[in-house]
Amino acid sequence: MSKLFNSNKFIIALILAAVLIAWGISHYKSGSTKLLDKEEYTGFKTAIAEHADSEAGGFSDQRDLMDFIENWADEHSIKYREDKYGNIIFNKSAIKRKKNVTPTLIAVSMNFETAADNAQVLAAAAAIATSDIESGRRTVVFFNDEKGLATGYNGINEKYINSKTKVIYLDKGSSTYLSTGSFQQRYTVVSIPAKREKNPCDTAIKISITGIKSGVIGPGIDKQPDPLSAFSSLLTRLKSKSVDCRLADITVGSNGNMYPVSLEATIVLNSYNLSSFTAYIDKRIKAWDKSYGSDYENLVFKYELIEDEEEIPKKVYSADTTDKLTGILYTVRSGAYRYSESDALPEGKKVGDIYGINCLTDIDAEKTSIKIPVIIQGVDDSFTERIENDNKAAAELYECSYSQTGRVDAFFNNKDKLSRTFKSTFEKVNDSSVADSTLIMITDNFFTPCSYLQAKNANADIIHIRTKGSAAPGIANTILCYIKAKGNTSIF
Repeated sequence: MSKLFNSNKFIIALILAAVLIAWGISHYKSGSTKLLDKEEYTGFKTAIAEHADSEAGGFSDQRDLMDFIENWADEHSIKYREDKYGNIIFNKSAIKRKKNVTPTLIAVSMNFETAADNAQVLAAAAAIATSDIESGRRTVVFFNDEKGLATGYNGINEKYINSKTKVIYLDKGSSTYLSTGSFQQRYTVVSIPAKREKNPCDTAIKISITGIKSGVIGPGIDKQPDPLSAFSSLLTRLKSKSVDCRLADITVGSNGNMYPVSLEATIVLNSYNLSSFTAYIDKRIKAWDKSYGSDYENLVFKYELIEDEEEIPKKVYSADTTDKLTGILYTVRSGAYRYSESDALPEGKKVGDIYGINCLTDIDAEKTSIKIPVIIQGVDDSFTERIENDNKAAAELYECSYSQTGRVDAFFNNKDKLSRTFKSTFEKVNDSSVADSTLIMITDNFFTPCSYLQAKNANADIIHIRTKGSAAPGIANTILCYIKAKGNTSIF
């Protein structure tokens, strides 16, 4: 009986020891995988939201956003430097035992116009920058991307991205995924020869579209309010009704390599055509309000009749120039291009997926020419050239010139070490019971700044992590776990 009792005690002791060991491992793992300081993350995100909701109504310009980030760093006594290209760089040297560990660079775009929408991503980068985890060299860069012009990306010193650097570009979208490839981008211009002449009409209408919120050109282009398309519909209406009309002037609120934000134009016509045309404009205004009114509270689409002889424009563009502009705007349109059943589909793509994007960004009207810049994005040369050839054919049809002014190559990373390790880290640090515990891998269907980063060093291992807002803390925590684990004998 005593032997049995002692045997049971031994078994119980073994069970207790196993439980304690399991608890210890679980406790250690929990402590080693929960590295994000949520207070820092939430504090930064909340501060951006409060700034956006203040009387100022958001960041007034790029300097305002930069000052916000630098003031936060000063308050936290975090060292940083601002380079001459407007980048804000947080660089932490490797601890002694990790001197030889491959460096990591975290990249986020800094754009005052999109800061409020991207608050979670900016907060994630800030929390990573302020973390005191022990690691190899860690660099967090807020890249100056005002107006989508990539000033900071093109100007960053190449020393930050060497052949061993692991680069993680982080941004926000409607879903969370990992990508190792994105579209190329081309810059083109349609030039319409222009002539000015004496105004032959007795009435004028001034069209005004304002209050559009800009954004980075991407797959959501078909949902973006497009003032050029709205104006095109008015010119096309007049053309279809054989109305004698002329364009007097036009000014577009161009926003660099982002969506245009406004348009003002004056059209002259004769008063006997006025009522039917204004009735059509009223319908277009109602349609715009129905499509965009709930999402763009400051959006205004209106017109003003100019009947005072003294205020009616004396000089206008010729009928031929106006017709050419009408034809180009009708044919060369902003929008997404999608694979059809006749296309040779790349791996992982299906009919209906986007293979390219066409975006008109401005109408620059001068005395002797009207220039229309068009940005084209495409998965590769063949699909991009398909869009470009359509634009070129339209230019030739209306006897206009067409030119390509620049291009940026597509991003493609044929290395898999960073992507595999990051995906594995994500799945280890996230609860397996959560539906989003698996990080999907897809190819971007738009252009990303990864192209600029790869241009700095073709040998760098680069990935793009897109995160929906609610997933940003988990992604930030995964990045910290990945960085901390590098150079250790085991990950967790």
